[in-house]
Amino acid sequence: MRRRRLLWQLYVFYLFTIIVAFLAIVGLTPRFFRALYVDATSQDLEARARLIKEQLVGLSDPARIDALCKKLGRESSTRITVVDFAGNVLGDSDEDPLRMENHGDRPEIARALRGQAGSSMRYSQTRQMQLMYTAVPLEVDGEIVGAVRTSVPPGFVASALRSIYVRITVLMLVVVGLFAAVSLVVSRRVSRLLGELGRGARSFGRAELGRRLPISEIAEIAALAESLNEMAARLDERLRTTTRERNEREAILSSMQEGVLAVDSSGCVVEMNVACGRLLGVDPDSADGRAIEEVLRNVELQAFVGRALTSAEPTEGDIFVAGAPDRFLQAHGAALRDADGRRAGAVIVLNDVTRLRRLERVRRDFVANVSHELKTPITSIRGAAETIGSGALERPRDAERFLEMIARQADRLNAIIEDLLMISRLEQEEERRELELEKGSIEPVVRAAIRTCESEAAAKDISIETTFEGGLTARIDVALLESAVVNLIDNAIKFSEEGGTILVSATKEADEIVIRVRDEGCGIGAQHLPRIFERFYRVDNARSRKLGGTGLGLAIVKHVAQVHGATISVQSSPGKGSTFVIHLPAA
Repeated sequence: MRRRRLLWQLYVFYLFTIIVAFLAIVGLTPRFFRALYVDATSQDLEARARLIKEQLVGLSDPARIDALCKKLGRESSTRITVVDFAGNVLGDSDEDPLRMENHGDRPEIARALRGQAGSSMRYSQTRQMQLMYTAVPLEVDGEIVGAVRTSVPPGFVASALRSIYVRITVLMLVVVGLFAAVSLVVSRRVSRLLGELGRGARSFGRAELGRRLPISEIAEIAALAESLNEMAARLDERLRTTTRERNEREAILSSMQEGVLAVDSSGCVVEMNVACGRLLGVDPDSADGRAIEEVLRNVELQAFVGRALTSAEPTEGDIFVAGAPDRFLQAHGAALRDADGRRAGAVIVLNDVTRLRRLERVRRDFVANVSHELKTPITSIRGAAETIGSGALERPRDAERFLEMIARQADRLNAIIEDLLMISRLEQEEERRELELEKGSIEPVVRAAIRTCESEAAAKDISIETTFEGGLTARIDVALLESAVVNLIDNAIKFSEEGGTILVSATKEADEIVIRVRDEGCGIGAQHLPRIFERFYRVDNARSRKLGGTGLGLAIVKHVAQVHGATISVQSSPGKGSTFVIHLPAA
């Protein structure tokens, strides 16, 4: 449907109204003025007839009466006719009375002969034109003896009326023009004011609530503008309150480590915080309004959401999310209710328990590994002791071999215990922050560690190459850092082939002191890299035990790095060697 501007609707209405009024006035005024003017002309003719009647008093000779009529007719531009009581024409200003027919049947004369003034308008057979007649009774001594009639042609009346009509028409056209101009101005003004109100309402609809509409002097429009301004102020206040509450809610949800997922009763996502998106690998912004099946491909979580939507009681469950890395989530679901207390959906809180599960697995593995590591030397010692007790003492060579086995396994058991005690002490110092670190040079510590391992390297014909950047200092515990580097070099020697090369370097990169130990050994598979710093974790159990390791060396290195506020990393691939890196904060 086509819409028209209010300006033209108002203006057309006003213009139509004035045109109708103009046509009505122009149509009705001629009749009114004609009647008025005819009445006035009739009265004028009557007055003339009465004046003529006064001059006829005392005249009885028809010739003299006719002469007087012709004289007065010429002077007054009026046709004058005098008749006797029988209707015979005694005198006429325009014609010869003798040739004129009896006028007794004329309406105006008949009325005058009855004693009353009479008027009529009709076609004159004598003059061959339309005339207006007025007749009055002619009296002598109170007795009606005839009638005096005056007449004028209606053209005179029409000419006068035309003059009046022209003036009225011109005046009405001027009035119509003025009214049309005033209507246009008023319509434009009203349209402009309403347009401002419309633009203001549209700006309010776009949430531009700081704008205020001007107040017009027109009471109704002013009331509407004030109402709109008051509405905008209230909306602005409510919007600010809603925005503040939403920002507070989003800030709370964003700061939570737990994932929060809210769905409506149909299973479509209503809210998802950043933590939930991170845990599930989903963009929270793209999830709004979409069904949970579209957002998540995890069957366990979809089933849990379904249970949360249908269960009358809070629900709990564990969910596994495959990815890089895999995650274990603990889910808690409860009903989501609207302002009236009706169930509107469900809210699910997700806690990442991956680290706890990993720690539980590490604890189980540690208990199993430490039991195995301790049981092996104890079993060997017990077996050797039982062998000696069952008669080996009588064979000195066998007794000596079993005693050496006992001593070796006791040393191994002692090394395991010492390493465990060292890790325990490092953990306690890390928690209590009791370790005193002092600013020291890095190069002497690394060189001391290399000297400690030189004999073992020489036994396998392994060369140790070094690269040092001068002036490297950091806040360190010299003994602990040296033991960490010794462990790294010792591992590199153990897992390198004879005649190989080990590169030890210390350089500064950005704000870190980087100590690298690189070997050309067998390397480590990618599946083992995340766990090699766990206690008693072995990539190759048989080879590690054969080489005499306790399985705690890299765990010690990790804890030494942590008490220094450093990190340890590894790069390795099977058959290409390994590179262990300690990242120390520079002094």
